[in-house]
Amino acid sequence: MYKSKMIQMLKHFSTKELTRFGEYLESPFFNKDEQLSVFYQYVKKYAPDFESRQIEKDRILQKGIPGIDINEKKLGYLMSDIVEHIEGFIRYNQHMADDMEGYVHLLNMYNSWEADKFFEQTLREARTTLDADPFRNAPYFYKAFLLQSELNTFFDRQKKRAYDASLQEAANYLDLFYLSTKLKYSCELINRQKLVASDYTLRLLKEISDHLRDQSYDDYPSIGIYYQILMTFVEGENEVHFEKLKLLLNEHTEKFPHNEARDMYAYAQNYTIRKINAGDKKYLREYFDLSRSALEKGLLTVDGDLSPWTYKNIVVAALRVGEYEWAEQFIKQFKSRLNEKFRSNAYSYNMGALMFYKGQYGEALRLVNQVEFTDIFYALDTRTMQIKIYYQLDEWDPMQSAIEAFKVYLRRNKTLSDNVKQLYNNFLKFIEKLSKLTKRDKPKLQELMERIDETRQVADIGWLQAKVQEKIGSERAAS
Repeated sequence: MYKSKMIQMLKHFSTKELTRFGEYLESPFFNKDEQLSVFYQYVKKYAPDFESRQIEKDRILQKGIPGIDINEKKLGYLMSDIVEHIEGFIRYNQHMADDMEGYVHLLNMYNSWEADKFFEQTLREARTTLDADPFRNAPYFYKAFLLQSELNTFFDRQKKRAYDASLQEAANYLDLFYLSTKLKYSCELINRQKLVASDYTLRLLKEISDHLRDQSYDDYPSIGIYYQILMTFVEGENEVHFEKLKLLLNEHTEKFPHNEARDMYAYAQNYTIRKINAGDKKYLREYFDLSRSALEKGLLTVDGDLSPWTYKNIVVAALRVGEYEWAEQFIKQFKSRLNEKFRSNAYSYNMGALMFYKGQYGEALRLVNQVEFTDIFYALDTRTMQIKIYYQLDEWDPMQSAIEAFKVYLRRNKTLSDNVKQLYNNFLKFIEKLSKLTKRDKPKLQELMERIDETRQVADIGWLQAKVQEKIGSERAAS
């Protein structure tokens, strides 16, 4: 039974959810088969891993379950019914969790009963609940639309020939919901088109963009933010959109759920990455500032934890703009926020990177040599760092050994894409050539620089270009 749908679903439940599901099954309103509850309580004893031999199919059929006349057919029925009830339990919980949906159903019923006193009392409660919603995003607008729709039905039922704002409000909130949602999905569609081969259709984009240029939605950051994100895609050369986006993010991200606000910052960061890749180095600082801002707002952590890859990206950004003191403080402060599985490796690598940037190459080598190659991307960057350190220390034999070992690693690794392998193989090829050239080999150094510039797909290309230029520059100085 370990691989059954029932067991796989139960594994996702917390201890509290397992208990509540048991209570759900014991309620005759939801379940009238008492044996189903007995069966569930037997299985639940082996939570949370559900890997005991006591719930093996053959074991159950052989030993039985007290209170149930069990056979293979009966066991199948019980498991199937539990799955059906799990799905019902999930639907019920989701329904009950949405207060506004519950209020709308009540208002709808009171409208059909023509129970005006009940309607007005519930309407006050619903409005208080909606006003207390901390967010002002598309789901909020949809809830407001539903509420105004029921209010319009109530007013229409009165048959009064007078103006009432509910119809206009319902239409307004529907517009806000549509615009917020349409802009959000348009941003994601364009983003995916840049990442994968796709054939998405972006309907009404021009019409909506024209409308938003003519109408002011300054009071609705859900629309303003996604519009500016969209414009960073559509009119990427116009930096005004990015500047407006930064201001809106700084002022309004608390009006959005954690995940949505984090994604908004990610869009802004991706814009800076596109600019950096196009050669605009001033966006290194922009990327770092966005990362620091998102960090201060708590948007880069999940349940208080920081991913080792986000940890590394922030450190690299800080080092590239010369924020060494800040980087060191961050590395130490957020070490405890890393998953214990990755903590030691991530700390050693990033402290090693800090030492490398500060020119303390011996200490950097000591630290990166402590990194175990359990994560593929930390392994790639650690091997690259080792080679760069050996280059800086003029340790040619260890560097050559590290290069050869890296080539073997890339060749044998089956999980890396060909593009990633090419990125690092190009680095190895160019660093090997560079290490064999001296300051007197100016034509060959110039040729190497041109090759690097033409290739572009090179790991650590900025560092490599700087090292070539150092040799070219040193000859100029000598001359």
